[in-house]
Amino acid sequence: MGYLFGLLFMATIPVLSGCSSEAVKRAAYETMQNAREQECLKNPAMDCGKRGNYEDYQRQRKELEQSR
Repeated sequence: MGYLFGLLFMATIPVLSGCSSEAVKRAAYETMQNAREQECLKNPAMDCGKRGNYEDYQRQRKELEQSR
């Protein structure tokens, strides 16, 4: 749990330093991907699948929004 807290804390640094909102979103996405990867390493029974990148995530998200 301490590791996850550390990752979330690191994700807040761009917010405090005045980065663009896109950079903040990217950092948050990467943080969550890293946390998920760590959980998969701890629990091999989880269905972890392939780690996606931020660009693919954004593309899929826009496609979903347009299909509504």
